Amino acid sequence: MAQHSAPQTVFTHCLICEQLCGLEAQVQDGVIQSIRPDKQNPYTWRDFCVKGQQSHEVAASPYRVKAPMKRVGDRYVEATYAEAVDDIATRLQAIIDAHGKDAVAGYLGNPMGFSAGAAAWHFGLLAAIGTNQRYGVQSIDSNAKHVACDHVFGLETLALIPDIDSTDYALLIGTNPAVSKFNWGGKVPNGWRRLKDRAKAGAEIVVVDPRRTETAAGATRHVAAMPETDWAFLLGVIKVILDEGRERLPPELVVEGLGELRAMAASITLGQLAKICDVPADDITSVARGFAGAKRAFAFAGTGPALARHGVLTHWLTLALNVLTDRVDREGGRFAPNWPYNLPMANAGKEPKRRSRVRGIETVVGQYSLAELADEITTPGDGQIRALIIGGGNPVSTGAGGAKLASALGKLDLLVSVDLFQRESHRDAHWLIPAVHFLERDECHVALHSYNDKPFIQASRAVVAPPPGVRPEWTFYRDLADAMGKPVFGGHVASPDDMAAGMIAQSGSITLDDVRAAPHGLLYGERTMGHFLSYFSKEGRKVQLCPDQLAHELAAVLAGDRLVGRPPAGSYRIISRRRNGMMNASLAESSGSIGRDDTAETIEINRVDAEDAGIAQGDALLVTSDTGKISARAVLSDDVRRGIVVLAQGWGSPLFDPATSAQVFRHGHDRNKLVSDADLDPLSAVPRLNGTLVTLQPDLSIPLATPLAEEC
Repeated sequence: MAQHSAPQTVFTHCLICEQLCGLEAQVQDGVIQSIRPDKQNPYTWRDFCVKGQQSHEVAASPYRVKAPMKRVGDRYVEATYAEAVDDIATRLQAIIDAHGKDAVAGYLGNPMGFSAGAAAWHFGLLAAIGTNQRYGVQSIDSNAKHVACDHVFGLETLALIPDIDSTDYALLIGTNPAVSKFNWGGKVPNGWRRLKDRAKAGAEIVVVDPRRTETAAGATRHVAAMPETDWAFLLGVIKVILDEGRERLPPELVVEGLGELRAMAASITLGQLAKICDVPADDITSVARGFAGAKRAFAFAGTGPALARHGVLTHWLTLALNVLTDRVDREGGRFAPNWPYNLPMANAGKEPKRRSRVRGIETVVGQYSLAELADEITTPGDGQIRALIIGGGNPVSTGAGGAKLASALGKLDLLVSVDLFQRESHRDAHWLIPAVHFLERDECHVALHSYNDKPFIQASRAVVAPPPGVRPEWTFYRDLADAMGKPVFGGHVASPDDMAAGMIAQSGSITLDDVRAAPHGLLYGERTMGHFLSYFSKEGRKVQLCPDQLAHELAAVLAGDRLVGRPPAGSYRIISRRRNGMMNASLAESSGSIGRDDTAETIEINRVDAEDAGIAQGDALLVTSDTGKISARAVLSDDVRRGIVVLAQGWGSPLFDPATSAQVFRHGHDRNKLVSDADLDPLSAVPRLNGTLVTLQPDLSIPLATPLAEEC
């Protein structure tokens, strides 16, 4: 009879999204038996979801890359790390010698971004090489926020976190925290439940969204503005506040641009703005008066508008509304954290702006837009990308114009993937380098904990060992840089622990040892405000309420140059919705419920629109845009406004067996292939994942299926 080891309990935290939920894992014989929320964690466990619960299924997948693998013909063969490093270093150096440093590029995906060591050493390698060709997933959904913060405050990575527990009025634009939680550059654990508790005490929750989302259903008021017109709604709110003299600027700040903003608001009538966003003027007025009149309030814009054509305008006007009504660094408003490492302030001014070679688009947070990558690979000339290292990412599925990018990747002289799996973006990789799953590593991601709404930090713990021979990704980057004679960070930082220890030391109150000694995480102080106001006052900084470049773009839109109108007859605008089991384009490889969401292959359409088009519940439809086609089944809904269709974000990427190169898994449709890499927000270079026009026709290639439940 087999002897089993005694069961063990290991406490760690999830590293799939910003919530970093506390986890309690049960382990026996080196195998994870179950994962539950760590209810002894004093801060994060209440957002526990299926992603963390079934994360060990991803780690245990039989299709993981478990050794460096070199492409030989149309197959991959196992190699040693030493062989991989030697070959890749030799080929990179040859490319640099022949074509220059900028012929080498790197792309960082979401999963690697949640590995402190891997992310730091990925960018560290690129810096050691001296290339400016850096790309990242943030250019898909976060650039609008960064550009707005940069123009208004001069801080690209600033996080202004909602003070949910004290607010009297929450204005939420294009965000759905009931599903995707309160995070995205600032974390509020259990935030939606906490905000609903405020509503029970009398607070107003107003949701602006073209769909009656789960959050809108739980709010006190839902405003169904047209997609890509949130900026018009916000400008209307600001106009009412200024026209009625309800503005009050923070006395501690030097705020410039009030006159210019007032003139901009005066250049258009409230009725015209109401027509643009298709919201009654009386509704805009009542929201403006309610927001300005509330003792404590905040406005918060999410990824919905950030994925659309005018995302920067929406995020700028959201920030302007908060400043205009003195809601920054105030109780019940939005505040900047200062623990344990003030990342936004530390990075102020450290990322030089550059323009891309082909399209001349400016970098955001030191990175070019993913939408440009294919052109940068295929366009001849100095600086043409010939080698690319993809760190934990799947840009073909995540970004726009995926088919074009996939073709471009196949033309590279060297493509290296560092990932748990061989994904669609890695089909033509010359090397597959394995990655360590977050349940297999010990580390402290200080940067992520710098965006908590309270002074809390936790180190993750390895629940199980990685597959035999698999090393942390940062060691591969370190060895590759050393082999090229270009040590990462000049050789001054020996490990991720050294980096974390130095960052934590800046808190002045705790050490990395203190963090490691707290298995459930460490609350090491009280939440305080005033850090943002103090910083701006001390540094003599000014707030730009109406930045020139953004105002110029808004003026062009108001003039009709780039105004988004109603879709033409027979067309619809697509918008996204989040699924609780997904994180962008990752996790579909799981065999559990994460990878079996039956709604992944559906398209949600307004019931009246469906009846007019002769579409019935469950009909197989061909969804067509200017750049691609996908198939989906119709779900008729009363929750989405007319002219809009809703597709789940992040599904549809295939998975391959690295040993045989055979496709072994595919679930859902890749809706991003409907989106062009040329139709961008002109200020952020983000593609129109929300707003692209599509048509719907019957798809006769799909057989009839079991009827789907309707959305009510």
